Amino acid sequence: MYRIEIDRSLCSAYGTCVDVAPDLFELSDDLIAVARVGETDAEAAAEAASACPMGAIRLVEGRVDATPRAA
Repeated sequence: MYRIEIDRSLCSAYGTCVDVAPDLFELSDDLIAVARVGETDAEAAAEAASACPMGAIRLVEGRVDATPRAA
């Protein structure tokens, strides 16, 4: 499972991620890529990250744990 992270400062609205994986990405009103899901295991996420000409998409391996852990 991968968490999708998008560096908004790098995104230049090419829309390649949307073309490659429209179920996972969309462009916001200000033309910045937004992940439609927080986590995915879809191969298309890796394809979109690889296809991004600005390198704005990063996939972080592992599940997001919303429950804080006790120290």
